[in-house]
Amino acid sequence: MAGLIKNWLNGDTPSLRWLAFEDYARKVFGNEHEGWYREPMRYAAGLADANKVLGSQVVTFDFGAVFLANAALAKESQGADRIAAVLNNEGVKAFCNDAISAMAHQLNARVDLVLQLPSPSGLLITLGEDAANIDFDMLDDTATVLADMLRGFSELNIAGVVVAFTASGVDVGEESEACEVLQSVADHYDWIFALRLVGSELVGELSDLPADLVLFSALSLSELAEQKIPVGGGLSADFWGSGELPTQTRMCLYGDVPAGLDPKVVIERIAALP
Repeated sequence: MAGLIKNWLNGDTPSLRWLAFEDYARKVFGNEHEGWYREPMRYAAGLADANKVLGSQVVTFDFGAVFLANAALAKESQGADRIAAVLNNEGVKAFCNDAISAMAHQLNARVDLVLQLPSPSGLLITLGEDAANIDFDMLDDTATVLADMLRGFSELNIAGVVVAFTASGVDVGEESEACEVLQSVADHYDWIFALRLVGSELVGELSDLPADLVLFSALSLSELAEQKIPVGGGLSADFWGSGELPTQTRMCLYGDVPAGLDPKVVIERIAALP
């Protein structure tokens, strides 16, 4: 792997560009093809082609998007068995293994490859579980299934794991405790462990879950400059709408590339980044 995230965290490089562009790549480079989540070479090539234009130093394999695309497989199951129902499907299993392997071999010399997971509660709800049914045992069982899945990629050049949290109505303290097994897997394999949050209010609630980096796609550049912990952000909707440009060098510039934005505008905004 290129080790770019670690270099930035260690202070060896002044800036890091980390773009989340799953939806953008699927629309612009994959033409929203129905085989995007079934044909691993199409998927891996689409992300690689998109990044030739975007120049992100980190490329993400988003398990959340794969689970969402295959949610129908979980409709007859309950609790953590919903996750197993998707992961045990031979088609899904082959897609994930082959796509991640292809990305690791194609990209590892130039960028860092990370694996992004939805939080246990977010995943359960995506697969049809009622939030009112989710307790600590269900969260713990789900995190354990996800941890076992991650271990299957330990031989590949993976740089890190991201757990994406959204407001789910589930006890954040319990979810934080359940996710400790995911942090432990990352630590065991010397992977970066990052949290992707939709709002800064979750930082305090997740303070007991050690993370190397916290990612806020909605954080403005001025807000990013004020952070006292390793944080990625700045490439918010305001930035893509011709807002302010980075002026400081010590930043992890992170954000979602809008799938609906004119590709010419995307290229112009990317070109303005340091």
